[in-house]
Amino acid sequence: MSLSFSSQVNSCRLLRENKILRSFRASTSRESRLVGTKAYVETSVVFAVTQQAVAYAVVLGAETAYTRSQLTEMNKGRPEILPAAAGAGSTIASSIMVATGAGPIITAGLITGLLSATAMMGYNIKRTIDTTDEDIAPDWPGPKAWPATMTLISFFAFNVFFQGLRAEL
Repeated sequence: MSLSFSSQVNSCRLLRENKILRSFRASTSRESRLVGTKAYVETSVVFAVTQQAVAYAVVLGAETAYTRSQLTEMNKGRPEILPAAAGAGSTIASSIMVATGAGPIITAGLITGLLSATAMMGYNIKRTIDTTDEDIAPDWPGPKAWPATMTLISFFAFNVFFQGLRAEL
């Protein structure tokens, strides 16, 4: 049984491609055993997390300064400097760790930012509950608007660090 010239050429080409494919599979399986993969965070993720974390820290500090000037010392919902400074400082520290670190440093920075945003969310929820209407005229939106807004912004910061951690893992 004789094959035409074109079918012989096709058979040879298929055999050669099959041999190349088997050799490629063998080499990649050996290489995957020899070379370990390392997790990394893409540059765009690092920039996004750092930029949003710095913006969050600035807003946190500005809101603290503004609301402290508007509420009297007797109001329980008045922001305290120490928790707000700790939240802003730990957020800045975590963004520095994310921007300049590698590997476990980035992971530690993302976890630090996640914990900081969670703590500030809880703190702002407490402030929202504790704020009374007696110190400021009951105009819309009322004195609870700033701590409630900061709770929402803290949730967004939490989400930024959470998504960065997901991208890293």
